[in-house]
Amino acid sequence: MSQQAVESAGMKIPNCSKPFACTECNKLFRQLSTLTNHMKIHTGEKPYKCTICMKEFRQTTTLSNHMKIHTGEKPFSCNFCDKQFRQLSTLSNHKKIHTGEKPFECSVCGKQFRQSSTLNSHIRIHSDDKFYNIDLIGS
Repeated sequence: MSQQAVESAGMKIPNCSKPFACTECNKLFRQLSTLTNHMKIHTGEKPYKCTICMKEFRQTTTLSNHMKIHTGEKPFSCNFCDKQFRQLSTLSNHKKIHTGEKPFECSVCGKQFRQSSTLNSHIRIHSDDKFYNIDLIGS
């Protein structure tokens, strides 16, 4: 999708910290380039293809991370146990095992979790609601 097409599909909101709005879902963005990438979700456009397995991606960074599966590259090492990871975010989550950090707290019972996804699964035991409150400790 061209920048001109995105500009016509998106709205620019003056005097706003996130001045670019998606006309499909009203999500706001700070930069036009981020809106451009976001619009690919709505168009289904996946212009980047893995040359090994032919899987398609919306962004070059996602393709680069995917390629590490084929190459076996794991550039991020844990300084506690030397376990290696493909992505920095996975290493960051892993380190919480060693530090004991549990920044996500259930607002119902107070139980704490290392990852928001684990809290999301847990909170369902308290309610059948699809929407629930996540409290980040210290925020």
